[in-house]
Amino acid sequence: MSENREKIVFVLPQLKTGGGVRVVVELSNALVQKYDYDVRIVIPHVQSDCSFFIDPNIVIEKIGKKAHSPFAKIKNILQMFFHLQKNYKDEIIITTDPIFSPMFMFFRFSKLYRYVQADDYRIFDDLLLLKNRFFLAIYKFFTKLSYKQNITYIFNSKFTHKKFVELKGKEVKNHIVHPSINHKSFYSNDLATAKDEVSLCLIARKHPMKRFEDFLTVYRRIEKREDIKKKIKKVFIISHDDLSQYDLKGMTLIVPSNDKEIADTMRKSDIYIFTSIWEGFGLPPLEAMACGCAVVASDAKGINEYARDGENALFYPPENTNILEQKLLKVIEDKALREKLQTNAIKTAKTFSWEKSAKQLLTALGKSTDV
Repeated sequence: MSENREKIVFVLPQLKTGGGVRVVVELSNALVQKYDYDVRIVIPHVQSDCSFFIDPNIVIEKIGKKAHSPFAKIKNILQMFFHLQKNYKDEIIITTDPIFSPMFMFFRFSKLYRYVQADDYRIFDDLLLLKNRFFLAIYKFFTKLSYKQNITYIFNSKFTHKKFVELKGKEVKNHIVHPSINHKSFYSNDLATAKDEVSLCLIARKHPMKRFEDFLTVYRRIEKREDIKKKIKKVFIISHDDLSQYDLKGMTLIVPSNDKEIADTMRKSDIYIFTSIWEGFGLPPLEAMACGCAVVASDAKGINEYARDGENALFYPPENTNILEQKLLKVIEDKALREKLQTNAIKTAKTFSWEKSAKQLLTALGKSTDV
């Protein structure tokens, strides 16, 4: 590898197992493996629990001393920004975190890009993270102010672009970089064949926006019907969150340590349920499609990048448990419909790859995609 390769620097608040980090890691892997870029991931030194594969050629820079107290964490964040200013002022820097991104207003970089993966302005409206409305108001003020930066914005879906433009108040070029699938992990064993008995699965989060309780409400209703209950073989709940507050009686909780365990569970399942109010893209249903699941999903906006109601998924209005129940029952009972959704889902998933996503990113950066 040449010592003079162009650098691409991603900035994250931490490396942890989560959707936004997954996208950065997988894009970094593809940029190193396919396009031979010098990729760095810069983070403040905090506790990390990332289970994703990271190519050994990617440089992980942890700035500061390992931090536990809030003061030490803030100190590391400031050190990280000064480190970036000193060492990468003229390199390609990509920021994606909704809290970190506005902080770049106070520093000067010649090649700064912002990759928007959600409706950043309202992502914390439930106060789960920011705790009170004073902090939320401060966050919203600086987020809206940061949208005025004269930099290139990249989006993971038409939905995130639309929400960004609505707030900014003027049109911004729609550079799209889709999240994608690692097909070595997420794949179907065979062609879709609808079974008499079905297994259900979903990824559960405590976050109010994810609406896990909507699924529980619906499932407790339908399990009272003996004709339906006998058709349900297993219910898999995949989660890293503490779900002790929920009644999971009769369900199997999977706490995965890697993607293989998630994908294995999806391959054992016939139907995947997705209950979010909204998502910037919504990667798990696409991964479930790749594993051969029929998807019943809330119309969470970002998933329209790949999901088509009645074609490769069934939609219901977010938070409407009555229609969710109707759609779930329909897929359980109608084998022909289920097989159609599964077959089309597998075809859809095959059109997504991280190499394509990396190519989209390089195009947005104005770089050649010739190999």
